[in-house]
Amino acid sequence: MSGAPLAFVHHANQLNITDGYDNRDGIGRICDGYAEVLDLHRRYRIPTGLHLSGTLLEAALWHRPDFVGLVRDRIADGTVSLLGGTYSEPIMPACSEWSNRRQLAAAADLHRRHFGVPGGQPPTAWLPERVWAPELAGVLAEAGIRRVLVDDRLLAKPVPEDGYPADSRAHADLHGPFHWDSEQPPPFRPGLADLRLLRPRAVTGDLTVLPICSYLRYLFPPRTDAHLTFLEAFLADVGQRQTGEEILVYADDMERAAGVGGWEPALERYERLLRFLAESGAAEPVSLDSWLDGRPQPAPAEVPAGTYYELEVDWSAGPSYRGWTDTQEWWSYGELLDSVEAELREAGSAVEPRLQAVAERMLLLGQHELGWHDCAEDGRGRALAPWVRATASHARLARPLLSAARWAAGGRYAPSAGLHDIDRDGDGELILVSDDVWCLVSPREGARVTLLAHRRPRGSGEDGPALIVGNPADHWNFQEELHRYMEVPAAHPGALADRETAHRAWLPWVSAQDASAVAVDLRPVDGSATEVRRYALRHGVPALLACIHTATPGRRIENLIVPDYLEALLGGKEAVSAVGRELWRGWKSGASQCWLAFDPGQAEVVADEPTAAGHGFPATVVAHDTHVDLLLGAGFVHDAFAVRWLAMARDVLHPAPAGQPRAAALAAPTGVV
Repeated sequence: MSGAPLAFVHHANQLNITDGYDNRDGIGRICDGYAEVLDLHRRYRIPTGLHLSGTLLEAALWHRPDFVGLVRDRIADGTVSLLGGTYSEPIMPACSEWSNRRQLAAAADLHRRHFGVPGGQPPTAWLPERVWAPELAGVLAEAGIRRVLVDDRLLAKPVPEDGYPADSRAHADLHGPFHWDSEQPPPFRPGLADLRLLRPRAVTGDLTVLPICSYLRYLFPPRTDAHLTFLEAFLADVGQRQTGEEILVYADDMERAAGVGGWEPALERYERLLRFLAESGAAEPVSLDSWLDGRPQPAPAEVPAGTYYELEVDWSAGPSYRGWTDTQEWWSYGELLDSVEAELREAGSAVEPRLQAVAERMLLLGQHELGWHDCAEDGRGRALAPWVRATASHARLARPLLSAARWAAGGRYAPSAGLHDIDRDGDGELILVSDDVWCLVSPREGARVTLLAHRRPRGSGEDGPALIVGNPADHWNFQEELHRYMEVPAAHPGALADRETAHRAWLPWVSAQDASAVAVDLRPVDGSATEVRRYALRHGVPALLACIHTATPGRRIENLIVPDYLEALLGGKEAVSAVGRELWRGWKSGASQCWLAFDPGQAEVVADEPTAAGHGFPATVVAHDTHVDLLLGAGFVHDAFAVRWLAMARDVLHPAPAGQPRAAALAAPTGVV
């Protein structure tokens, strides 16, 4: 027999929300690289499997929907077959069974929505960082997954006490490609590949493991002519010795072939590889699922825990990954994630499900490659990666989101405000609540609104409450602090963010409260007399009310708002459109709508890109002078409503002294009826 079957699998996993990073490629460059790889596979008619992490898919749907459309086209023409898996690439053996179920369910929801996958999970799945443990078999099969990829070394037997036989994992590690010179492979010798490690094996009646050929990871794409010569001999040798049970699988990060995401340029070399395979006939490129579906049930085998050689051995994570999670450096983050999970599970069905889903997203994202170690800054060994610390730290945002979910499930609320360390990060947050609005303000971080949920009018056709301010599930770069404005790229402005004061601490106090309204005044703790804010809620006005005084005229007050943050994550922005009139600006998606209402005599609203990072739309209020009144709300609005609500707001924001008439209300513009 000749022409051994060869299957490609590309794993696309990035946690980026925009472009403009100073320490990595942005989502645009990454998606462009992915698209070039898929174009090469189409051009040379070589099929490939493709796994898209949920976080990558959500970012692409928002910033690069054309890439998602390209994937659909490549699926339709047979170039691409999808792989399933988890949402945010957790290390599954280090997570609870409950979390793994939620990770798989979140990914399945995205597959159903955007690719029409029946049941949500394709038959073959990618294991995050290829870390396998036998106890995963049940939860994977329960999710509808029939096959998972593991490194071929895992199919070798554990080391027995009496030595290192040729079928042992130690033998595979010793004689594998893991210590090759990067520029010059060793002389080829026939019989190099152990065919037993190239055969799929059934670990249960419902789940099969598929071996990734370690040699191909070191030969694809060929760095030198010597690598290509070695590859040709390797493929010929396997083709001559194959029995029909074997399959050669190349599977690795898609960034590697595309030369993006920190990998060296490789696209020309990758094209050379595909051209060689297309023209030489050295192997038979196949679609992985199609080939496997046509084969009989593979022989059973016990496959012990393990992962790829570099992670398990060279980097000391060990076969169960505990070398990285059972460390003092990770313990506090692991305990935090366990605590947040317990709170989510305890909440159960007693809270509003849509806001609960956003809270759950924070846990799933906090588990992103949990405990991962990068090269240490001093170049000696590896240390806990700063981006892992940041994503785990921000899992604490699940707590205020659960609070909002409890509020949304409750009854009627008198307007109220108070200072609480609701996320338990050591600093108090200002929480304002009314029938319509649940709002979190961070006094420590510029008195910005970082989360705002709106109940939305009953009978409006909108499906439950929505988060309209805050993009908490989006990447926080290396920032562990909660609620902090992110400078590079400019992101997480929340609402009412003034860059000149975004990192100053403010002191809040409740200045007025009765059955119909509450008002909170805030001043910088450094004693500035001209920087003053008042936030308020009032019955009858479906918005947060804000009066902002600045020390200098012309300040830009940044806002990132969205009609429904959960739907923005799940569905992208193609169905969202800008709306507005003279007194208000906003966005609409179906029956959902969010908006800023303002006085044109005080300010104008512009949509600019500096705050466009993440799942939301920038709406910057440019003040004409040093004072502006704003409303930030959701639901149906037109200019006549804005006139009335602004007038009602000013009764709270600027109450007239006793015996004096209140300042004249905003006049309705011509044509408003």
